[in-house]
Amino acid sequence: MRFRTLCVRAGLLMAMAAVLGACGPAEEEAGSVPAFLNVGETVAYVGAEACAQCHEEIYRSYQAHGMAQSFYRLTAENAVEDYSGVVVQHAASGYSYTAYRDGDRFVQEEFRLGPDGRKTHRLVRTMDYVVGSGSAARTYLTEQGGRFYELPLTWYTQANGGRGGWAFSPGYDAYNSRFDRAIPPRCMACHNGVSEPVPFVEGAYVHLADGIDCERCHGPGQLHVEARLADPEPADSIDLTIVNPAHLPLDLRLDVCQQCHTNGTVSVLREGRGAFGFRPSQPLAAHVAIYALRADEPGRIRVISHADRMQQSPCFIESGAMDCVTCHNPHEGFRDAGPAYFDQTCIGCHPTGPLEARMPTPVLRAQHTAEANCFGCHMPKVQADDAPHASFTDHYIRVVRDDRIEGVTESGQGALEPYFERDRDGLEAQTYLGMANVIYGRQQGDAARMRQGIRLLDGALAEAPERGEAQFLLGYARLQLGQARAAVPALEAAVRIGPDVPERLNALAQAYEQAGGELARIEALYRRALTVQPKAADIRVNLGRFLETQGRVEEALAEYRRATDDDPVLAAAHYNLGTVLLRLGRAGEGEAALREALHLQPDHADALANLGVLLAGRGQVSEARDLFARAVAVQPQNANALANLALALAQLGDAARAREYAERALAIQPDQPTARQVLAAL
Repeated sequence: MRFRTLCVRAGLLMAMAAVLGACGPAEEEAGSVPAFLNVGETVAYVGAEACAQCHEEIYRSYQAHGMAQSFYRLTAENAVEDYSGVVVQHAASGYSYTAYRDGDRFVQEEFRLGPDGRKTHRLVRTMDYVVGSGSAARTYLTEQGGRFYELPLTWYTQANGGRGGWAFSPGYDAYNSRFDRAIPPRCMACHNGVSEPVPFVEGAYVHLADGIDCERCHGPGQLHVEARLADPEPADSIDLTIVNPAHLPLDLRLDVCQQCHTNGTVSVLREGRGAFGFRPSQPLAAHVAIYALRADEPGRIRVISHADRMQQSPCFIESGAMDCVTCHNPHEGFRDAGPAYFDQTCIGCHPTGPLEARMPTPVLRAQHTAEANCFGCHMPKVQADDAPHASFTDHYIRVVRDDRIEGVTESGQGALEPYFERDRDGLEAQTYLGMANVIYGRQQGDAARMRQGIRLLDGALAEAPERGEAQFLLGYARLQLGQARAAVPALEAAVRIGPDVPERLNALAQAYEQAGGELARIEALYRRALTVQPKAADIRVNLGRFLETQGRVEEALAEYRRATDDDPVLAAAHYNLGTVLLRLGRAGEGEAALREALHLQPDHADALANLGVLLAGRGQVSEARDLFARAVAVQPQNANALANLALALAQLGDAARAREYAERALAIQPDQPTARQVLAAL
């Protein structure tokens, strides 16, 4: 009898893809948009330091604003958290997390405890960057192998009565991404200034900004800096070399803020747009399509819904000119300014004397004096459903008749509804709704929603096929649903439209593999993708696995080694490296690679099984049994793991349990040879 080695192919590894205003008349007539010259694609960003040379006072006051503090390095000087070792447990996965200080470093540790209370798993990541000003929360990024990942624990400053506390970052309690949630450009674009991503490498950046800066609201500054250095005074009353949102119509002024402060469940970039492609003075609807789940409860609040909630307010509707900066000076901090800072804006439109006189009761009159806190009553604090342990000011200004307004968790069952009018009807609207359903279906593991997306895209692309990302998502969805042959035409169209997009080339290669395509063509697609982006480690793993299936083991080994160099925390790369080293008889190196895969991913069933096979072959049967048992716990329907566990138990003299697991293996796979051998021996 012998242990069967389970060596499976790596999975499909790809990513799915202001200035002050007032309550008076708008400065520009609706529809009148000055022809600002700095919003073209060729105008470069210069950074806030260049702005500071001429706008020193504004630059200095802006440093106290929360947007300026949206992204920065964590240091001993700015650390405010409790590092006493508080443990946060994730019951569903069995992992526990804690944050502590280690000399000059701040770290988060993931661990598991065995029955004896000892740690059976430990993984540590440094807390390198802070995301968030800290008014509600501070979330942390770690840099590993040149890529940035979100960490599981967030410090919620409002928790425990304002003393602060650790809890899971948004989304981690429902689905624990551990240390593997890469930070794509779409996330960075709203939590930081304009940065330069490494093309087609999720979470990697050539350049990172240090907080949201001037150019996010005013557009790239190269043209303005050059013009004003040549001549300090603009020729016209409006300096057209730089966007000043005060000169925009109301809808475009709002879009400057809404580029990040809009309420959406799914957003899809328009064809040809990049994450940092929005320019102030352009309509946001031309940049992105935004969808939200149909709300069963109108009071649902989400963190990014402030601008949308404001537009429901009588103050906004009746003024005709109110915008975000009516109350929020974008050039100065206001966190510690106190209620009077905002109350003065309210009093400017609602003088307290006449207001107090109109109140019908003494209690109401007392609540409407000059000293009253206006927004405390008319803009109550609410719990946001996508940011636990934090409350936010509801920007729907009104007379609150029911103050029990709570955020609710999205069920994922409602229909996706478009935010912009242009996405409500027509062929383009059908296309983007189909894309949104595919993306959201993949995020939620909802096959029915992905099929709905496929139906919408099928119809839309039959009429207008020249949409590369839509074709890709159509093929991707079919591939995810096991329809490889049906995925090929859409993926071929996506590659034809965008021949140098690695994720499209990768998906088409995998579709060909599963559909039994020409081997030379499959290899060419993988190599073409890696020519475009050599550091796409997930695609390199797929190429290595393809070469391995063709018997080209040494070539596969080279690809796996390169993948582990380029992305040291990619567990699949270490696992595949370990399996090919075992095939080559290099047991010591193979064991080290498998152990590293398990260090990164303790529940990697295949790595557990193959390491168990190696140890059993050395006579370390007790250790092998424990690994096989862990593999079975992760994948109870894995016939090979069940059979290997049965064999180990038989060799250790536990005949009853050996028979049980052998029979379970055969119930799943009647021809499983190791299980048959165990039963025959027993």
